[in-house]
Parts: sequence; structure tokens; C-alpha cells
Amino acid sequence: MIIFLADDVGYGDLKSYGHPTQEWGPIDDLAEEGMKFTSLYSTSSLCSPSRAALLTGRLPIRIGVYGKYRVFNPPSPNGLPKEEITLPEILRDVGYATGMVGKWHLGINDYTPMSGVHLPHYHGFDWVGTNLPFTNVWVCDETKKHMDAPDPSMCFMYDNETIIQQPFSHQHLTKTFVDEASTFIKQQTEKDKPFFLYLSFAHNHVAMFTGKDTKFTSKRGIYGAGIRELSWGVGEIMKKIKSLGIDNNTLVFFTSDNGGHIELCNEGGNNGILKGGKANYYEGGIRVPGILRWPGQISAGTINSNIVSQMDMFTTFVNLAGGETPSDRVIDGRDITQQILGSMKLKNESKTEKRILFFYCNDMLFAVRYGSYKVHFYTMPVKNKEEYADACGEGGFPNTMYFNCYYCPSECVIKHDPPLIFNVDADPGEEYQLDPALHELLLLEVKYLLEKHNSGLIKGEDLLSAYNQPSQPCCDSSKPSCSCNYP
Repeated sequence: MIIFLADDVGYGDLKSYGHPTQEWGPIDDLAEEGMKFTSLYSTSSLCSPSRAALLTGRLPIRIGVYGKYRVFNPPSPNGLPKEEITLPEILRDVGYATGMVGKWHLGINDYTPMSGVHLPHYHGFDWVGTNLPFTNVWVCDETKKHMDAPDPSMCFMYDNETIIQQPFSHQHLTKTFVDEASTFIKQQTEKDKPFFLYLSFAHNHVAMFTGKDTKFTSKRGIYGAGIRELSWGVGEIMKKIKSLGIDNNTLVFFTSDNGGHIELCNEGGNNGILKGGKANYYEGGIRVPGILRWPGQISAGTINSNIVSQMDMFTTFVNLAGGETPSDRVIDGRDITQQILGSMKLKNESKTEKRILFFYCNDMLFAVRYGSYKVHFYTMPVKNKEEYADACGEGGFPNTMYFNCYYCPSECVIKHDPPLIFNVDADPGEEYQLDPALHELLLLEVKYLLEKHNSGLIKGEDLLSAYNQPSQPCCDSSKPSCSCNYP
């Protein structure tokens, strides 16, 4: 089993999802060879909460992955709680080797700069290779187009639990992830041991990059080149699987943690016809590409238009591996085994199931998707494309890193009473509001389901508001700049 997780890749960024100029790549091959989801949702429009939900099958509000900053920052003393049971922990218990390489973003240290108590090794991954415990961000730029030099306080790379570069270099980053992941797969295959690999790419989060090893270019510019390198990485792993003769025994899932960052001009993602993007809860922030591939089990070229949550992969993977989901807590992810293994039946479906998904910004319920409808209780203002373009430089060059609206609550957040209603089957771009007076039954159904949801909701402790400077990772505290092994 493999999960390929991209970073900030929007719904419209891939050729197979309709981008007119993005080059075709191995990710698009996955879509041709497997099942493409058209209504797959992340639980959050930002990294940490969505990743926590993917690995636990639970809403971030239940886990406590919410709070002031909305993500785990380097000085945070908190991380994914040890009490949470992760997908790799369950798979390990049923005999799988578990490995992880790439971006983590679910916590690092507690109250000292090198404790590492929240790193992936402590959450079910027996092997952890090169990883970014925080992320790749704007201030990690090495091109000198945006920054004179990378900021060591925000840009660091680990090998399992040890800092190996601060700041880190992008030059061999993707190839390193791929090479180490390939070795892990080969080793487990030689042992005839089932494995779970979580390969979490740095692409396509700013700062934009392509490595010296690949030197990709694109008609789209640096962003498109990053998509090509991301796709190349997926392709290299698929080649390894095929060369080892385990292609038909390997379930692969590709997705993105949230939508594209549209404020960043041509260095941000493309969310296609969807409104909004990263940080907000219009469709462009949370509706993401998703592909499942399993030769002989999942019909090639299948389109799945059902409402699906990334949390469903937790429950589905556990079921397929012969494990059991925890019975002592609420698991929000559904088992969609019958959907994917009965994929031939999906081709002629024309009705949307009345499933409800809840979308929180911190502990504020912003919106729900219910059947064909999206109901917004709060929104963040979204500019039109021309307004965003006004803040860009020549040819769409981003002059600064920003969000039009980010914090919740904040002055930019708009409350809606009655709520905004859109039919996102007929109007996926959320352009045409429906009259609440004509949809009273819909709102009554949503109210009932919300009351049911709230009656069983136990919020986890806020983990994203704490700030503790001594938790800041530092490879050598004797150096004021905390810089080590930078090429």
C-alpha cells in the first residue's frame, strides 16, 4: 500500500484533471489505469489538520489539531497526540512494514529544541527516511528571487530524528525522497513482507523548485516544472513496483493535502473551475485531485463522482489489510471498499448520495457538503482573478507571500444567517446562490444532522495556539544563525 501525498496541488493542476497546458505525466497515467475521484475532499484547507485526518480517519477538531495558527509551526511544543491511533500503527499490528519519507508537518519537539517527540517514528512508522518535519515555505527560497537567503529557523531537514541540514537544499530533495522510498520497497519485497509507504512530497508548496537531478521545465513555468518533477517521482516508484513484480499486489493512492494557493500568482496552484483556494472553504480550498490504482481489482479508467473524504482511505486501507478500526473513539472515515472494488457499477451513476461532510476552520464550522449541496455558515472573501492579478508582477510573478484572509475568527470572516447555499453538482464554481426560502427542507435536514453530529462531538484540546521558543529546532545552539551542513 502506498499513499502519495502532494502539497498544495489544486484540483485543476494536472493534465488528467483538465489543465490545458500542463504536460502529461505518470500521475495522469495512474488516472488512466485506475479510478479518478471528482468529489474527493480534504478535511481542511491547510496542511496540518488535513494530514492529521488522513492518518487517523478523524476530524481535526476531535484530535485537537486546531487553534490560533491553524498549523503546527516550528516553535510549537505540540504535535499529533500519542493517543491517536494512526494508519501505520494499525497496519504494523497486522504485519506490515511501515515507512515514511517527505513532509510531516504534524509536530516536532515539546519543550527542548532536539527532543523530537512528535516526529513520525513515534506514530507508527518503523522506518523514516529524509523528512521535512515542518514544510517547505516561501522563506526557504534558494533562487534569490524572493529571499536573499533561506531562513534557517523555518527550513530544516531531518534523517529520521536527526537534523542533517539547516537550512535545507532543494537540489536533490525529490530524488532523495524517491531513492530512499525505492530502497524501502525493495527491502520489504525481498523479505516477502507487505508494506505501507507514505511518500509525502514537498511539491508544489512554495518555495518553487526543481532539482539538479531532473532539471524539468514546463510551458507553465516554474510551477508546471514542479508538477512535472512531482509526477516524475511518482513514476519512478511505479517503475520500481513493476520491476519487482508486485504491481498487481500494490494499492496506490495519490492526492493533495488541500487546494492551490491562488494568491501566489503563477507560483500558486490552479483549482480549475472551483472557487477559492488554500486557507478558505470554498470548493477550491478542499476539493482535491484523488486517484486510486490497483490492477486487477480497480477497473481502469473509472470515474468516481461520489462524495468521498480523504478520511475514508484510513478505514478502507485498514479493512483491505485485514485490520480493525478503533472501537473506542469516533472514526469519521467510511469504508469505501465496495465502491472501489465494484467500480464497474460507478460508470452510469447520475445521482449524488446524501452524505454529509463537515468542514471546520479551527473550531468554527464553516461549511458542510450534503448531497448535491454546499451550505456555508461562514466564508472568507475571495477576489476575482483580475483582482489577484493586480498584486502580481510581470508575467504573474508573485511579489509577496500572503493570504487574502487566513485566521478564524478574524475581521475578514463573514457570517451567514441564513447560510449560503450552492448546488455544487450543477454549479461547482459556487457562483449562483440558492434562495434559502426555497430550500427550507434542505436546511432542516442539515440542522438535524448537525445536531446529531454535535451531540457526539468531543473536541480535542487546542494544539495549534501554543508558542514556545525553546521548542524551535536547532542543529547547533552555539551558532546564532543555527545553520549546519548547508551546501
